[in-house]
Amino acid sequence: MTQPSPADELQVIVRTALHDKGISQAEAARQLGLSTKHMGHMLTGRAPLALDWAERLLALCGKRLTVRAVAARNHRGRAVTGRQP
Repeated sequence: MTQPSPADELQVIVRTALHDKGISQAEAARQLGLSTKHMGHMLTGRAPLALDWAERLLALCGKRLTVRAVAARNHRGRAVTGRQP
């Protein structure tokens, strides 16, 4: 089984936040000046959900988006460097 991509995880986080706050996709689209079609596409992966749009959507829900970079790991759990072997 494959792990969801960070983009997929972000879509789930945003959809869940909207649901928990009782904000429909149509209402979120209206408040942000987007078409409901484009909003639906962003939240289902048919259009990319850019970080700035995710941040705006989460703000409607009273949430804040934070991004952090962590060291990449290989299948053995070792840190991956930019060097070639």
